[in-house]
Amino acid sequence: MAKKFSKRLIIALGIIVLLVILAFASIVIVPAGSTGVVITFGKVSDTVLSEGLHFKIPFAQTVEKMTNKIQKEEVEAAAVSKDLQSVNSVVAVNFRIGPNDNGKIYKNIGRDYQGVVLLPAVQESIKSVSAKYTAEELITKRAQVGEETKQALEEKVQEYGIIIEKFNIIDFDFSAEFNNAIEAKQVAEQNLL
Repeated sequence: MAKKFSKRLIIALGIIVLLVILAFASIVIVPAGSTGVVITFGKVSDTVLSEGLHFKIPFAQTVEKMTNKIQKEEVEAAAVSKDLQSVNSVVAVNFRIGPNDNGKIYKNIGRDYQGVVLLPAVQESIKSVSAKYTAEELITKRAQVGEETKQALEEKVQEYGIIIEKFNIIDFDFSAEFNNAIEAKQVAEQNLL
């Protein structure tokens, strides 16, 4: 009698453990500032899960969490100005992913969307805008150059669902010869005064 009772107890405990495992496997929590991309047997769903508690089919569905928070990427870029001066720039780009575009990005690009889409677009935008200005204008019209570069960048990445929040030019650096020429010009102007 005790043997039957212990067998039933072991079976009941096994069933309870299995039910608990299934319950935990069917719950997913998407953290604040993120969305969940639902993948069913390897197929990416068009719908995304908003933040909070959600249910999924255990062992058949997985949820990849992707952030919608503003992220920062600092980029170094080499370009040439209108007067053929070498310009090395350091820029900071604040960007985020549109909450409804996470599924599309995950499906078509993957998790490395910064390396695949954003960074090449930043490089190309800096090169195309820098070529419109002389080296002196790059310095004196820095705000205009930054705004124009941001607009060019937005045009390149908006189709992918990447939203540019802010674009900042941190530094312009020119060749040593150009810097020496500017210094010589300043010294000559000071001597003339």
